[in-house]
This record gives sequence, C-alpha cells and structure tokens, in this order.
Amino acid sequence: MKKIIISAFAIFAVTAAVAQNSDATLNSVTETYTLNSDGSIDYDYFKSLTYNTQFAFNSLFGETFIVYNPEFQTLKINECYTIQSDGTRIDAPANAFNEVLPSAAANSSAYNGLREMVVTHTGLETGATASLSYSIKGKPEGAPTLDIDRIIPVQGANIKEYKIIINLPDGSNKLNWSLDGVKLEPVIRGNTYIWTFRNIPAASGDPHSPVNHTGTIRFTATNSASLAENLRPLTVETFDICRLPDVVTDTMSVDEKIAAVQKFMRSRIATGSVTPDLTGYNLRQCSEVVGSAYGTPAEKAAAMAKILRGEGIDAQMVVVFPKEITARNISNISSYLVMVGGKFYDPNRDGEYNAALRADRDVIFDLAGNEIAVNPSVVKMDCTATISLCADSVTVIKDNCSLAGIAGDCSIKAGSIAKRSPYAIYTVASPSKGVDSWGLQLLPSTRKDLFEIPYAIDENCVYTINLNGVSSSTKDKSERIENSAGCVELKIANDGDSVSISRHINLKKSVYSPAEYDDVRQLLLKWQSPAFRSVIVR
Repeated sequence: MKKIIISAFAIFAVTAAVAQNSDATLNSVTETYTLNSDGSIDYDYFKSLTYNTQFAFNSLFGETFIVYNPEFQTLKINECYTIQSDGTRIDAPANAFNEVLPSAAANSSAYNGLREMVVTHTGLETGATASLSYSIKGKPEGAPTLDIDRIIPVQGANIKEYKIIINLPDGSNKLNWSLDGVKLEPVIRGNTYIWTFRNIPAASGDPHSPVNHTGTIRFTATNSASLAENLRPLTVETFDICRLPDVVTDTMSVDEKIAAVQKFMRSRIATGSVTPDLTGYNLRQCSEVVGSAYGTPAEKAAAMAKILRGEGIDAQMVVVFPKEITARNISNISSYLVMVGGKFYDPNRDGEYNAALRADRDVIFDLAGNEIAVNPSVVKMDCTATISLCADSVTVIKDNCSLAGIAGDCSIKAGSIAKRSPYAIYTVASPSKGVDSWGLQLLPSTRKDLFEIPYAIDENCVYTINLNGVSSSTKDKSERIENSAGCVELKIANDGDSVSISRHINLKKSVYSPAEYDDVRQLLLKWQSPAFRSVIVR
C-alpha cells in the first residue's frame, strides 16, 4: 500500500513540475474530423487551457485564431468561457469575436474572401482556465480527400490529453495514417478511429531543430487510395496562354531562359502562405498568378513550369515530402519545385536547387505519385589561401576552393587586423561557404530536440600567411578532437617568414539526437573558437 501511495505521489510531483515549468497547460484538446458520404468534411474542435503565468495570457494564449474559407466552410462557435481561479464563470461577450482578413491573404485580392475569427478570451488571470468549442462545416467541393497534418506539441504549454478522432462513412477507402515521434495505435470502433496522446511536454523551441519537425510527434492521415489520387488537384492543367512579360527570350539558351523565368518568379511574384485547404485545393491559372503578382508556393511552381513549357522547355512541378512521413498528402508537402531534365529549381531562389543536400531527409515525387530518386551528396570542401600580411594591411594573393557535392563558387576574403600596440592581431576570414556560413553561434548546453545542420561535411582550410616587415609572436600549437559526431583538427605553425593555419572539420551526418548533441556541440565550439583563427605579430 505504501508503494502505491509513493508512486501516486511521484506521478503527481512530476505532473506538477511539468505544469510549473510551462506557461500554460492544455488540459484537454479534441479534434474531430468527419468525412461525410457526399465528400464534405466537418471539423469539431474543443480545448481547455489553464494559464500558469501572466506571460501565457498576455503574449501566448490570450487569443485563438480560426482561419476558414466562407466559400467552402461555415464556422460556428459553440461555447467560449473562462473559469477563474475562485470558480467564477465568465462567458465571452459578443465583442470577444471579431473577424479579420488573414495576414496570409493580405497581398492578394484573389484570397480576400478568406476570414480569420479572432477569439479573445476574457477574465484571464493566473490559474484561470479558458474553454473553447467550435465547428466548421464543409462543402464537398472544398476538400477532395481527407487531408490531415498535425504537429502535436505546443510551445509554451504542456498537454495533459490530446485526442484526434476520425469518422469515416460506410464504403470509404481504408484510412491511411502515419505517426512520427511516438508509437501509438488507434482505438477503432467501426468506422471511427481515435488516437489519445497524454502527458506531452511543451515544445522545446530549441534552435536549429529539424525543418521537417523530425522527431516531433506528428500525425498525418488521408483516405485516398494512392498518392497520385492525393496529388490530383495539383495536376489540373490550365489552358491559358502564359508567357514571361517584358522579356525577349528568342535568342536565349535553355539555361538562360530558366534563369530569366526563375528570377521573374522570385523577384516579381510575392509568395503567400495561404494553405491548400483554404483554397479548396485549387490552383489559379498562371496568367492570374502573374497578373496579381502573388501566388501560393504551389501556384508559383505551377506557373513557373507553365511559362517554361511556353518557351519550349519540358518542365513539370514536383513536390517534396519529409522522408519519415508515409501517409503523404498535400498538407504535408514541405516544398514545391520545378524539374527540368533531371535538375530542380526553386521558384523563390536563383540557381539550381541541390536536392542531393537533403536527400537523406526529403523525398521528391512527380504529380503522378512516382518517386524521383536522388542520391545524397557527400560534401567535401578544400580551400587554400595565400595572404600577405604587413603592419597596416593585409592582402589575399591567391585563394582557391574546390567543392564536391555542393554547387556554386566559394572564396576567402582578406581578414582583419586589430592593433594593440606594439602588437597586432590578424584574424583570418572564413570561406564564403562551409560550416562558418551556417550561423550556428547559438548552441545551448542542453537540448531536448534533434539538432540539424544543413548537411554533413568534410571541410579543410589551409591559410599561408606571408609576413612582410612583421614578425610572429604566435607559438606553434595544435589540437585534435574526435568523437561519435566527427572530428576537428586545428593547427598553427611558424615557418620562418610565414605562418600557416590549418583547419579541418568533419561532421558525419546532418541530424543528431539529443544524446549525440554534446559531441557535435563540442566539435562546433572548438571550430568556432578564436584561438586557431588568429596570429599575433609585432
């Protein structure tokens, strides 16, 4: 009996500690998706949230934002109230509900019909609990298939219980679902599937977490029979004539045409963040996108491919998914690209998109649902620089960088001199590509989430510093660290009228677990240290 009491007390203590460390506690969340026999989808939502700090209601959860499309959806607020810490119930007044234009639609008249209901929770104080229930009833033309993509953890709030319920009609395709970050099977009652997540800590907010949310609890579901069926809304070919305005391309090569169209899409067409579910999974015609100077990511990729086809170039839109997601649908597409002859292009950037750099984390499909094989890059970077150092100036005599597995040019600048009479400290400049260009200065000592770098790399830099009228006061030194994440080798050596700085780092992979974080952090901190970047002269 004592053991039971102790265990119960321990559980209470842990739960209380989690709540105390979070600004808020989501006591209960229930999302219910109901696919009707006519193809329409109804959505019901309920949440109960307790405010543990003033920051929770002043900055994080004082309002709830509900975005919907009145053309396809009807919103109904069922209940909204707050129970204060003394038990007083405060029902939300009429002026707590205000409809505005979603910020994602602000730059496009085509999407000015969208609405965002801003629900202001009233009577908030530390210890208060706000409850909200609403429903969105859909029309058949608003959703061709069930398309769910939900990341469960919330930054700033731990979750006691989070429930996802999916109701399917008789005769529906089998539900296809995937769950990353946790193992949990649904409770199945006839055509109803229920997932119940419990005791989920608040999202950590760790910097440099995976862009695909890898390792985070992520639920996706669809009732389509195949990926091709899911992607069908993206395959509708527009019959409008769409050409690149104000640009004569007759004498351009294929690469020049691609560059011109890509530059136009990047610089002249704003990228909106209106999600596919709010557009009814429809794409506007290319001429509309160009004429409005605005497009969703999917619309921009489709328009770029259309313009290139008008130039006689065989181009098609392709889609990118996180590798770990198996129940793929439109909502969890991570990016839209244009493929020409086996090469990929991003409508929002210049130059070729190097898909190989993320092939260990992403998969690419054409719109027929066929995977396009891409082998991961092995990135190797070798740089040398010969530098002339005088008392008051520094000059790069020669620099050379060879890159494998990554496109583009790389160079090394002269570096900088700081004078502290009678000495001067010369610091070498980093290459324009490589580890230093990633901006990984913020590396906390502890970590809860996976740690992601742009790509695995083997980088080697050798600087030869010729001393002209100055002498080195720097001692020879070297250091090597090798662990499970890779290795770092650093060396400074004097050789008569010159000093050499050798820097080598090898990071074996792109994503590291929290258990591996200490090792990769040790390598990066040593690499970033100024000790092996500078020489002292007089």
